[in-house]
Amino acid sequence: MRERVGWILLASAAAAIPFLTSNTYYLYVAISVGLLTIVTSGLNVLAGFTGQTSLGHAGLYAFGAYTAALCATRAGLDEWAAITAAVVVTSVVGAAVAAAALRVSGPYLAMVTIAFGIIVEGVLIEWGSVTGGPGGIFNIPKPSLRAHYWTVTLAAALALWLTANLRGSGWGRAFVAVKESEVAAESLGLSAYYVRIVAFTVSAAFAGAAGALFTFANGYISPDSFTLQTSILFLLALLFGGLGRIAGPVVGSLALTLLPELLTRLIDYRLILYGTLLLVSIYWLPEGVVGAVTRARRRLAPAHSALASSLEASVSARTASALASSLEASVSARTAALSPEGRGIDSEAAPRTDLGIPLPHRRRGQGEGTILNVDDVSLAFGGVAALAEVTLVVAPGRIHALIGPNGAGKTTLLNVLSGYYTASGGTFALDGHQLNGLSPYVIARRGVARTFQTAQVFGEMSLRDNVAVGIAGPRLGSVLGALVGTPAARRRELEIRAQAGALLHAHELGDLADTEAASLSAGLRRRLEIARALATQPILLMLDEPAAGLSPVEIGLLDRQLTALCREGGLTVILVEHHMDLVMTVSDRITVLDYGRIIADGAPADVRRDAAVIEAYLGAAP
Repeated sequence: MRERVGWILLASAAAAIPFLTSNTYYLYVAISVGLLTIVTSGLNVLAGFTGQTSLGHAGLYAFGAYTAALCATRAGLDEWAAITAAVVVTSVVGAAVAAAALRVSGPYLAMVTIAFGIIVEGVLIEWGSVTGGPGGIFNIPKPSLRAHYWTVTLAAALALWLTANLRGSGWGRAFVAVKESEVAAESLGLSAYYVRIVAFTVSAAFAGAAGALFTFANGYISPDSFTLQTSILFLLALLFGGLGRIAGPVVGSLALTLLPELLTRLIDYRLILYGTLLLVSIYWLPEGVVGAVTRARRRLAPAHSALASSLEASVSARTASALASSLEASVSARTAALSPEGRGIDSEAAPRTDLGIPLPHRRRGQGEGTILNVDDVSLAFGGVAALAEVTLVVAPGRIHALIGPNGAGKTTLLNVLSGYYTASGGTFALDGHQLNGLSPYVIARRGVARTFQTAQVFGEMSLRDNVAVGIAGPRLGSVLGALVGTPAARRRELEIRAQAGALLHAHELGDLADTEAASLSAGLRRRLEIARALATQPILLMLDEPAAGLSPVEIGLLDRQLTALCREGGLTVILVEHHMDLVMTVSDRITVLDYGRIIADGAPADVRRDAAVIEAYLGAAP
C-alpha cells in the first residue's frame, strides 16, 4: 500500500509541473529526469535483473539519437516514425553487440562495452558526411517544450511499467536466475547466454527510445553528449537509486539530474561529485536509496519480521508433528517394503504415499530395459584421473546409488553426465539419445535434472519463484508479451504460480512460499532444490548428497518422496549420498567408486558385504 501511495504522489507531482511553472529551464530539467529514467530503466534490466555491467550504453543512446535525427532531417519522417525507427535500429545493434560481448562477463564485459562506446564516439566524429562530424546535426524538427514534456513523462512511466511487468514474468525470473547462479539456471534448461542477449537487447531498446526523445528535446545533437562520462552517469544513477529495484531509476535520475543543477558553481568538479556518489553507493548504500528505505521500513515492522523469522524456525516442528506418528507406526513395514528385495516387485504389498507429490509425466514404468548407459567414461585433471573407464547401466524407475569415499569421483561423474564437464573418453546416452558434448541446458531439456553438493538456490527470489523457474524452464514465451503483460502471459503466469504453490505444499514448504530463499536454513534449501528440480518433470533425477543438513524427520520425508516418485511416477534417480542408512534403505542398486574406478556394483546387500568396499571405507579388509 505504501508503495502504491508513493507512485501516486510521484505521478501527481509529475502531472502538476507544467501547471505550476512555464519556465522553460525547469521544464527542460524535468525532461532530463524523464530521459535518464528511461535509460536507467533499461539498464536495470541488464545490470539489476541479470547482473551484467555495461559502460557502453552511451553508444546505444547515440544510435537512437542519430537514427531519429537522420530520419527526421533526411528521410522526412515525423517524430513518432523516427522514434520507432530508432528503437528498432538500436535493438538490432544491441543484439549484435550482445552476441559478441556476452561471451565474457564481469569486468571483461565492462571493458568490451567501454570499447564499444569509444568506437561509436569516434565514428560520430569522423564520419562527417552522415553524422555531421564534431558539429553534429542541426535543424531537427522540435516540438514545443511543454508538449514534449508530456511525451517524455508518459514514456518514462511506460518504461517503469514495462520493467515491472518484465520482472514479474517468466523472463524476469530467468534473468534473476542467471544472475544468481548460472550453473543452477542451466540445470533447469535455461541458456544463460541467450537469456543475457535478450536482456541486453531489451536494455538497448530503452536506450534507443531515450536517445530519440533527447534528439527532439534539443533540436540538435553532437558527439559531446555521448561520451564515456555519459555511460558512467547512467550506471551511477542506477546504483544510487537501487540496482534491481523498479523505483531505483526514478530516485537515481532525480538525484543525478537535480544535484548538479543545484551545484552549478561546482560544475568543474562534476567528476569528483560523481566519484563521491559512487563510493557512497558502494560502501554505505549497497542496495541504493530505495533498498535502504525498504530495509529500514522492514526494521520498523518488528511484528512482521518476527513472524517471518519464526516460520522457518517452526517448519521442522510442524513437519515432525505431521509425520512423527506415521513414521513410527510404519518404520518396520517400510524397511521391508522399501528394501531392494521387497520394493518394486509386489506393488500391491507396498505402502502408498500420502504426500501428494506432483509426479513427472515424461516416462512411466519400472525395470523395462535401460534408461542411462555410460560406457568407459574417463576424465583427468592435470594428469590425475578423476574417472577411469566408468561403465554404468541404470534401469528406469529405480534408485541407483553412487557411493564411495571423499574424492572417489561421484560428483565428477554427475558433472559429466549433466554436461558441466566434458569427458576425455567414452560415451553416455539417455533413453537411446547420445548426450556427449551437449551443453548443460540442452541435457536438462532432454529430461535430466539435478541438485548440487552445495545447494544452489536463487536467493533473491521467493520459494514460489524458485520453483516457478523450474516449471517454466526454457518455455518463457514472448518477451514482448512479458513486457506488455498480455492476457495470455498473465494467464500463464497464474498457472505457473499455482503449480509452484502446489509443489511447495507437497514438499511441506507451502507456508514459506513467499519467503526469500536466501533466508532458508541448509536443510530447507536442500528440500527447495529438490522441489525445483522435480518441477522440470525430468525422467532422470540426479541427487548430490540430498540428505546433508537434514534432520532425521526430514530424511524420513526424503525417503518417502523418493519411493513415491520412483514407484508411482516412473522417475529414475541417481543418488550420491554418504548417509548409509538412507542409501541401503531406498536403493535398488549401488555402484561404488574409489579413485575414479568402479570397485563394486550390485544389490545393496551384496555391496554391504563386498571386501573391496569395506577396505575402501575402513582402510582394511575384514
